[in-house]
Parts: sequence; structure tokens; C-alpha cells
Amino acid sequence: MPVLAGLALPRDLLAQPRPPWRPGLQLYTVRDALDADMEGTLESVAGIGYREVELAGLPGVAAQAMHASLKRHGLDAPSMHASYDRLRGDFDAVLEEARILGAHYVVCPSVDAGERKTAEDWKRVCQTLNRIGQVVRSHGLVLAYHNHDFEFVPFDDGTTPFHLLMTEADPRDVKLELDVYWVAKAGQDPVQYLKDSQDRILLVHLKDLAADGSTAEVGRGVLDFERIVRTALLAGVKHLFVEQDSSADPLASIGTSFRFLERLPADVKPRF
Repeated sequence: MPVLAGLALPRDLLAQPRPPWRPGLQLYTVRDALDADMEGTLESVAGIGYREVELAGLPGVAAQAMHASLKRHGLDAPSMHASYDRLRGDFDAVLEEARILGAHYVVCPSVDAGERKTAEDWKRVCQTLNRIGQVVRSHGLVLAYHNHDFEFVPFDDGTTPFHLLMTEADPRDVKLELDVYWVAKAGQDPVQYLKDSQDRILLVHLKDLAADGSTAEVGRGVLDFERIVRTALLAGVKHLFVEQDSSADPLASIGTSFRFLERLPADVKPRF
């Protein structure tokens, strides 16, 4: 039984119209295939039915070449990841890549372990993200932070890094990309975080949790994705990206995930 199946949503929320969304893919899922054959892989991604992608980096090509390839295959890239180091040390280049790719969201995917050992470390990280996010916003873009499971591990006083992100990072300048797998992996309820963090969570990674704790195709694990997608849309999430960290056949896996999303109820399934 899905671990979230017992959580009911209020009737007034269920009655609200839900905005349409286009099926998205985080390209990290097919990273090896991209490195081997970028054009063929993007053609396959589009052929499955995906219409949006999120970049985890450029697969050995310039941003202009990547943008041209995406357009050839009818793919948009509304979001891109840029490492914490790049955001601090190569910021102008990151902004230029976002401009060329047409990405509206710039996402910090993580922070190295050595820089996030204590609550004070996290407060410094938040201050840094605030400064970066303010400049990003001045360029008409949005900075977001992507979680793993370590943001939910409490310090001795019970405070978690996620709580610090919510309280120390300026909500105007630092939004969130919620990875539902990592929330569930940490023993938390992603639906509740979507409900509690409205206006902060603008992007979501759709990644299923297998019974053995690994990542799985959407619909093949224990998470209730109808409820997750429904709640995300009601919470104002703008883009949802399928992601699977590891798979023996990533292209087959993203096809399986896409077909599951196609079978969602008509009011929540992706539209083209």
C-alpha cells in the first residue's frame, strides 16, 4: 500500500481546478546516454512524450549547442542545476548559460558535506544563498535549493537544516525544489511538506522509493504519486520533473515513469 494513501486532503482543496503541467525529465537520469549520444538521447526523450527537461549540467557541449539540440526535438529547459561552487565562483557564466538555454530557474543541487556540518554552517549557507538569490532575482530569474535526505537530520537541539532553510533563507530570494524520494527516504511525508511549504516549493522531482530504499520508476515504489502530484499543483508548483538516480536501462525507466503519469486521473495527469 502506498505510504501516503491514508492522508486525506480537505474537500475544498480537492474541488479546486488544477493548473495543467507539461511532463518534465531531469536529464541526470539519462546522463550516460547523453554523454554517448546527445542527439539520439534527446530524440528518445522527446519520443517518449517529455516536453520539458531540467539540466544537471552540460554534456560536453556549449550552451548554444545544447539549446539548439533541445529546440530541434521540441524540448524546453525551464530549469537548470548549478553547483554551489559555481554559484559562488562562476556566477556570471551560470547566468549566461541560463539566458542562452531559456532557463527561468537556477537550482543549487546540494552543498558539500564539509560546508554543512553544524547549524552555524547552515546559517552561513543560507546567507550565501540569500546574496546569490537576490542577484538572480534582479536578473528576472529564480534561485531554488534542491534537498536530499540530510536536510532532515536534526542537530542536537532538534533543529533541522530544512527548518533553517525555511527560516534563515529569504523566501523572496530562495525557493525550493522538493525531491519527494529524499523526503520519504528521510522518514518524512512529502505531501505534508508540499502543503506546509506553499509559495516556497516551485519545482518538484518525481522519484519513487523502492521497498529496498533505492530509487525506482514512478509508480513502481511505495509513494502515492496521484496524491503527490495533486498536492503539488494545488500548492503552486510550476514544474515537475521525473528523475531516477540509477537504472539498468534509464531510457526504458523514463518510459515506464511517463506511462504511469499518463494513467493518472484526467484532472492531474500531464498535458501537452
